[in-house]
Amino acid sequence: MQGNTGDVNETALYTGDTLYFTISGQNNAAATLGLYRQKAKYDYTWPQTREIAQRYIKLIANEGSAAEDGKLYSFYTEKNLSEDPETPLWIPRVSQYCMSDTGGRKNQLQYRWTSMLTARLFCGDKKRRVTFTELLDVAVLEAENWDNTMIYALFKNHYNISAVCVYKMSTITRIFKSSIFRSPVEAPPPAAGECVTDKSSVFLKFMEKRPEMAEWIEPERGPLLISQSQYTHLQVDRVTSRNNVQHSVLLLTLGNGRIHKVVERDDGPFIIAEYQPFESETRIHSMLLDRSTKKLYVSSSSELVQIDLQDCSVYGKQCDCVLARDPYCGWSGTECSPATEYSVQDVTNGDYAVCEAARDLGTSVTSESPLIVPPNSKYYLECPTSSLHASYTWKHNGKTIDCVSTEEECLLLIENMSEEDLGQYECIASENGQERTVASYRLGNSASQLRVTPVTLACLLLLISLICFQSLS
Repeated sequence: MQGNTGDVNETALYTGDTLYFTISGQNNAAATLGLYRQKAKYDYTWPQTREIAQRYIKLIANEGSAAEDGKLYSFYTEKNLSEDPETPLWIPRVSQYCMSDTGGRKNQLQYRWTSMLTARLFCGDKKRRVTFTELLDVAVLEAENWDNTMIYALFKNHYNISAVCVYKMSTITRIFKSSIFRSPVEAPPPAAGECVTDKSSVFLKFMEKRPEMAEWIEPERGPLLISQSQYTHLQVDRVTSRNNVQHSVLLLTLGNGRIHKVVERDDGPFIIAEYQPFESETRIHSMLLDRSTKKLYVSSSSELVQIDLQDCSVYGKQCDCVLARDPYCGWSGTECSPATEYSVQDVTNGDYAVCEAARDLGTSVTSESPLIVPPNSKYYLECPTSSLHASYTWKHNGKTIDCVSTEEECLLLIENMSEEDLGQYECIASENGQERTVASYRLGNSASQLRVTPVTLACLLLLISLICFQSLS
């Protein structure tokens, strides 16, 4: 057993002087699937043998106020053995263990878990008959009061539609403490599943059957997010904005190697930004969040990238961070910068009108002097698109012109420069009922710059004749 800590990609937790780790898979010839505990060289506990494919996602622990109070929770997904084609392929579960559990008696659960209770997780919309059963990732927002700890779980269904459901720890602990057991063969003995040291034969016999709770664990409300995007990993941060308001920010990886930064709101999730951490499309293997520094670490098979979640320069020199509703950022009066108590912010509505309170709303991309474009030439104007939620258009001589959009810019292409193309151009961003000028240019050409009036031409001819007369005399 010593040194066998499963695959490098397995979930593990080291707390106190004890290591907890899991082994997942279809069937593992080298070791039994499930949760292991190792405290010292010869002090260990392992799972009962079970020939069911399992994939472990997350381990969390609440050490409690006394040594015997500590509980460990493992979140995992398990293959459904039912042959009914109408049932889901995977079943999401959470199991509770006593951290003081050292196994049973000789020949009866010796060195094996004697406190394991299991409950099923539900994520879906019962009214619409939509369910998500394959658990992909779990992120935890711990609270000072353990009951207020929130569990964010990422799921997908048979159609590869993603969903995030949020569970409260108080709900999970209540079900393990007070729910009845599902289809017990016999009446459960007293203290079944509790952290006890006096383990009778009847107690161990019951726990040997891996009892499951009848009540499913349901989220606090319906799915927080349902998306066609095929998300693969999840991290969650808690950010305090102005007026001491706390916001939950979800970081979700996509199959193409990008990351969505999403703020949780009462009226639904809002995508703040999309990161592209790698130069080319790739599969993200893991994602780790350092909440103290607000740094996100993302790895592929060959690279490790650090993302600063407080990098507000991406919003430019205007008050765009207000429209972005990014709780990490605020308008300082001259630039978008990491939010402080004095920053201009509106995470809830993204109301650009709050920027009017600032003295300087920032500058757009502006051409002070005319840009000289030769006649009959091709030319394009650039306009940065800092918001995924805004619509961008060009205006010229009272006409509205659609963009030629790239990932980061709204371009205006002029195929053949002519007199009609001269004049002022403005790139307008429309978002949340507000319009603002992002870029402004004035185009001219050499001919228009040298154009003269008849009076000016007469003066020039007179000046030339005087110069010629003086040279002759």
